[in-house]
Amino acid sequence: MEAKHKNALIGALLAVVFVMAVGYAAFAQQLTINGSADITSKWDVHMESEGADYVPTSTMGTTPTGTVRVDDGGLTASFSANFTSPGDKITYTIPIVNAGTLNARLSTISLSSTTPDMVIDNGGLTATTKDGNIKYTVTSPGTGTLNANNGRATITIVAEYVDIAGGQGNAQNVTADLTVTMNYVQA
Repeated sequence: MEAKHKNALIGALLAVVFVMAVGYAAFAQQLTINGSADITSKWDVHMESEGADYVPTSTMGTTPTGTVRVDDGGLTASFSANFTSPGDKITYTIPIVNAGTLNARLSTISLSSTTPDMVIDNGGLTATTKDGNIKYTVTSPGTGTLNANNGRATITIVAEYVDIAGGQGNAQNVTADLTVTMNYVQA
């Protein structure tokens, strides 16, 4: 008799488990979330050759000559100046454009040179040869937002043959290079 009760109890428990399993299956639902994300933004801050220009000025009559060129897809620009007299100056302007879809801002700007003993002031954005004959002055394009889709700014670099009051000494065949590095970040 005891075995009969055990078998009945086991059968009842199995029936309860079966009913619970069927009930769970009847009321359970599978939730599925599908999705995808695409980034379609474009980063394109560069210098533009159209509008890159230079203006030579002289205090002695012979106008200095120079060139400005934007290369490497707008990531580099180069310029040259040939001075003949103290007081000669060339002002270079190079447009910077944001053709991308993200706003940008100038994070840092710094000057460097491979010219020996070049005196560089990154705070004032000036560089001068040790003897003081050649001086560069850079005007930053500013740290404001360069808006996406054709936001514009301009960097200005002035190269000059400084008229030193004490005389030029031997200022023949003086060469001085300058590299201006601008780092733009997303605004």
